[in-house]
Order: sequence, then C-alpha cells, then structure tokens
Amino acid sequence: MSVRTDACSARSARRWRRGLLAALGFACMAGPAASAGAEPGARQVPLPPGLASVWRVDGRKVDAYSAAWSLAAFSTDGKLVGVSDDGGTRIYDANDGRLVRMLPAPYSTGQFAFSLAISSTGLVALGRVGGVDIHALGERGEPTKFYCGGICGPVSALAFSPNGAWLASQAARSTRETTPGIVDVLDLRAGVRRAELEASSTRAGVIFAGDGATLIAANVTRVDGAGTFGMRRFSGSADWRRTRDLVGAQVPRGSIGPYAFNERVAAYAFDGRVELREVATGALVWARPFVPPGLDSADDTAMKLDLVAFAPRGDLLLGFESPVNREGPGAIVLRRMADGAVVAMYDVVGVSAFAISPDGGRFMYSTGAGRTYTVVARVPR
Repeated sequence: MSVRTDACSARSARRWRRGLLAALGFACMAGPAASAGAEPGARQVPLPPGLASVWRVDGRKVDAYSAAWSLAAFSTDGKLVGVSDDGGTRIYDANDGRLVRMLPAPYSTGQFAFSLAISSTGLVALGRVGGVDIHALGERGEPTKFYCGGICGPVSALAFSPNGAWLASQAARSTRETTPGIVDVLDLRAGVRRAELEASSTRAGVIFAGDGATLIAANVTRVDGAGTFGMRRFSGSADWRRTRDLVGAQVPRGSIGPYAFNERVAAYAFDGRVELREVATGALVWARPFVPPGLDSADDTAMKLDLVAFAPRGDLLLGFESPVNREGPGAIVLRRMADGAVVAMYDVVGVSAFAISPDGGRFMYSTGAGRTYTVVARVPR
C-alpha cells in the first residue's frame, strides 16, 4: 500500500481546500502526517498527508490484489465505532480508540455479517442471512436472535432509533428486483417483532427520521438502468402504519449505485459523475465529475464511485472514488451537500468501508488491501 510521495506538487495540492493550505505547507516541511500520539512504525502504512487523524488501529496483512471486505458504523450518539469483517466485529471508543468489545461473526450461512448498527444504549446489531443477531456490550453469552418472517436473504440494512428502543432491518425476499422486500421493526424493550413492512427488494437502506418515531425505507424499483428512487414512511405512533409513499425521483438510464439517501435527497453515480437528486420532486440538485486519478495512474484512467454516505445531521457527502482498472490509489472525497464542491481529498488504497459520525464532525474508514488499518479523523472545516 502506498500514498503519493510528492504531496506538495501542484497536482496533489489540488487535493486540499484553500482553508487547509497552511496545514499543507506544514505537511510539506514536516513530512507525512502520523497517527495521534506517535509516528508510524515500520509496519504501519503512512496516513494521507493532511488527514487530521484522532486515532488509528492497525490490522492484519492481506493480499494486495484481493481486497478484504468490511463494514463500519458509528453508534447513534457517536460515542462508539465498530468494524466488522471476516474475523468478527470490533467495537472501539470513538474518542481514543480503546477496544471495548470483540464479537464473533454470526453463525449462519457463510458466517458473514452483511450489515452493522450500534445503539446509544450499548447494543450491537449484526445482519446475517435470515435475520439479526443483537449483542449487549455489557453482557456475555449468546446474542439475542431475531428471524425474518418467512424466507429472506441477507439483512443488508440496519438502523437503531435515536433512543435505542427500536431496530429496523431490511432484506430481500428474492433476487428479482420486482419482488418487494421486507422491513422488520423490532421492539427492543419488549424483545419482540412489532411489524413486518414492505419496501424495496434492492435494499438501499432504512433510517429513522429526526423525530425518532418515523421510519423511512428506500423504495427502489431498479438499481441499474432506468427506474425510480422513492421512500416509504411508517409511523411508530400508529403501529408502524404507512403514512406516506413517494414514488420518487426518476434516475437516468445507466445510473449505478451505491445509493445513499436521507429524508430529502439521494446520491448515485452516472456517466462519470456523482449526482444528487431530490426524492420528492426528482429535481437534480447537482452533478459533479469524479475526481482525477492519482499520480500512480494514467491521466485518462476512468474512475468509479465505490462508497457514498451522508452525515445524518451534517452538511457533507463522503465518497470513495477509485480507478476502474484498480491501478493506483483511490480517493476519499468530502463534498459540500449544497453544491457538490470538493472540500478535501485523501489518497488511500483499498478503502472497504467508511462512516460519518451523527454530528458530521468526524469520519472513519477501514482499508482492505495490503496491511489493513482503521482510522477515525476530523472533518476539515
């Protein structure tokens, strides 16, 4: 794994927003940025120049050309972060990187976690094939297991309510996009499933609205090609009855996920651009080209969008854009939600997962190529 060695050149200098020029100048004099508290050791991968890291944890060595997978999440109050991979799940204190708990991979088909969520009350939910495992950080022993009603595939989206009383999960009943998927709502205080709702089979996600009592599920008719990206709202004060159904934004033919959405907009990739579109009206908010390839790639190398996420209460979009041919590093890109302008960019090889804190002040990422590591860093302002 490598980062650019000439971060002070004109091309690399475009990676930083103007407000960080002073920090970049310091980085040029002092060398690559180190993790908080210590310089990188001989076996550590240097962090991208200019990254305001809070802490880092180094992992195992994996094949540089066969990237490992992982999941990442902040707790709903931002105090914990979690990373799941084929070795299990690790929960850290978000402030100092202290390891809070290690959890085994779910015991199910493939023994993989397909989604991860952490509550403000110390619960960790892992989506697996056919259901969800819920661990209490303060307790030992087997997790509480919930199963889909009927037959379902991997649970690929999870969300805790802000108060930790509810957990929503989303899974598909079929590999066919025309088959509606399942959204289960679990009452964690009573330990029962309160509702089984119908939403998208393409599993773009579930979130709780700011009031904590409204559940929003993505309603995608298609991920690849022509289709719509809508939302369905369910009210917790009315036994999770559907209260609104937005047919949604018509996305262009050839648009490609990954999708990210909040109560107002959805993001996707189309024709070499990142696009943001209003869900209710279908209006295009902005469209911005992918960032240029890194110095280790040819100038005409095509880029793609691998990951994208919004801060629940922030003003930034976090994305990871990488070369289609996998030659050279990709870039973690922070864009303004208002107009898509790039705020900051960091060259990183093999980002496999990332997440933004609930307040939008920090982000984390985990790598899955070469010598892996996890970092929590401050969002530049």
